[in-house]
Amino acid sequence: MPPFPQEDMNAPEPNIPLPDRYDGNRTHFREFITGCQLFFSLKPRTYNNGPIKVHTIITLLTGDARTWAHNLLYAQDPALNTWDTFVAAMDAMFGDPFRMTSAQNAIRSLKQGRHPVEEYITAFKSHALDTTWNEPALIDQFRRGLSEHIKDELARGALPTTLEDLIHLTIAIDRRWRERQQEKGTPSGPTPSFQPKRQASPAPPRLFAPPAPLPTTEEPMQIGLVRGHLPPEELARRRRNQLCLYCGGAGHLARLCPEKTKTRGGKTTIFFANTGSLSKPSTHLFSIPVTLQWNEKTITLPAMIDSGASNCFFDVSFAQRLCIPTCNKEYPVSILLVDGSPLKSGVVDKETTPLQMMVGSAHKEKVTFDLIQTPLSPIILGLPWLRLHSPAINWSTGTVSFFSEFCKKGCLSPSDPLPLCTILDHGTQRTFVHLPQVYHNHQEVFNERGVESLPPHREYDCPIDLLPGCAIPFGRIYPLSEPELTVLKTYIDENLTKGFIRPSTSPAGAGIFFVGKKDGGLRPCVDYRDLNRITIKNRYPLPLIPELLERLQTAKIFSKLDLRGAYNLVRIRKGDEWKTAFRTRYGHFEYKVMPYGL
Repeated sequence: MPPFPQEDMNAPEPNIPLPDRYDGNRTHFREFITGCQLFFSLKPRTYNNGPIKVHTIITLLTGDARTWAHNLLYAQDPALNTWDTFVAAMDAMFGDPFRMTSAQNAIRSLKQGRHPVEEYITAFKSHALDTTWNEPALIDQFRRGLSEHIKDELARGALPTTLEDLIHLTIAIDRRWRERQQEKGTPSGPTPSFQPKRQASPAPPRLFAPPAPLPTTEEPMQIGLVRGHLPPEELARRRRNQLCLYCGGAGHLARLCPEKTKTRGGKTTIFFANTGSLSKPSTHLFSIPVTLQWNEKTITLPAMIDSGASNCFFDVSFAQRLCIPTCNKEYPVSILLVDGSPLKSGVVDKETTPLQMMVGSAHKEKVTFDLIQTPLSPIILGLPWLRLHSPAINWSTGTVSFFSEFCKKGCLSPSDPLPLCTILDHGTQRTFVHLPQVYHNHQEVFNERGVESLPPHREYDCPIDLLPGCAIPFGRIYPLSEPELTVLKTYIDENLTKGFIRPSTSPAGAGIFFVGKKDGGLRPCVDYRDLNRITIKNRYPLPLIPELLERLQTAKIFSKLDLRGAYNLVRIRKGDEWKTAFRTRYGHFEYKVMPYGL
């Protein structure tokens, strides 16, 4: 590993925390050593010889690594004399002996796919460090893993002679290509990861099997819809001419073939499905909110869009809870699982009466749903619905638009604007599915998504008015255990992502510590006692408890509401954020929302 450049010996040394501890895990060895080298290079006067560096590193070791180092100390091993010999001994003990072979295999199988080229470059360079390949070999392998559109552009001219020049050129090509994709409105998002393939753990069963790519004139895979066994030539002719796969006629699909309905006895298998038991709702469902109306009742529910389903479905238990009118199907249908076995609940012989369904603010239609058990979503909109309406999905903004000719003629009035519908995230869907019926008119109040974003400034923002002439409080950093440091790092990262906190240069600073929760977890608490002592108190008169109890004497029914992140729903008054600053080993931060303990 090449040494880090040394800082100026006369420059002041920065006040930075020690590197994270190391327990002997091979996968984290190089990261640990790199962090130590960087730390020592920033403090050249304090750590100016090998033994000081070695002894400092030993204090950071835990588990097997600490036991190994202590054995060297007891034996007065020569490896402790210099930094280089100690790192070499650690590498022999905890380094990956197959690092070079693994890196060569990984770099050969690395593909960019549709990921930004910057991600591909980062992964490529990480693996290239552990190989002994020369420049021409790296250039050739780098070019092989690029996406086809970049290879095509590179083929138009001479290939750069250095890897860095090639990297700069591919970045420029990829960024321009993505700009053109945005101008054309074409999604350019990533496909599944370009990392080398690994043995994956079994995924939880999905309600409907992922659909295979289909020509635009075909239906989803159907069993029992083709009369007898057609020769391959005849089947290809019907598909090519957009004819019914059952009778060969034109103007209808095989699922709706009139000849089939005359001859079938009563059962038709229509699609593959998988309704295996699930321990928790999936976090990868593509759902939109829809509003159903029947018998002067209205309810908004999440509808999962699934191109692998060949009809529209409604969860039978959910329909019973909502008292949705149902009727017997004229022709029952059976459902096959992925392995070809029939659904345990038997044939589908029930359906809803036509229900008014509204998507967005203006898209209205009548829909009849088959009733089955759908544990992931109360409503499923299948491939026939998608083909009928042909909605346009904008993945970057998370919206669905309806502007097909069918929608303009049958679902929208001429004066209606093109409706937009926002894609639901999994948190919103899970809330709606398990919300009792009596609260369905107040779904937005129970939406978990609202507490994950920064609230706006309002007239009741939390002010922090200080007593004049008081010194700005600056507390100490509390010592924290290893589990507490882990929770603290997670807490900071999550709140930075949400926008609840931000890095600070405030002259104020409070310490942070943890208290235990009933469930065994840890709750972060910022020590604002010094700040509270110099804050002007709000002397608003609170109601008397006896008076409140007297008003409740005749009450029989009570409701208990627990707000999610109640304090975080209130913003700190603009300009007062610096007063909430808190200090940690990971940096100096200040709150933009009201914190606990203030």
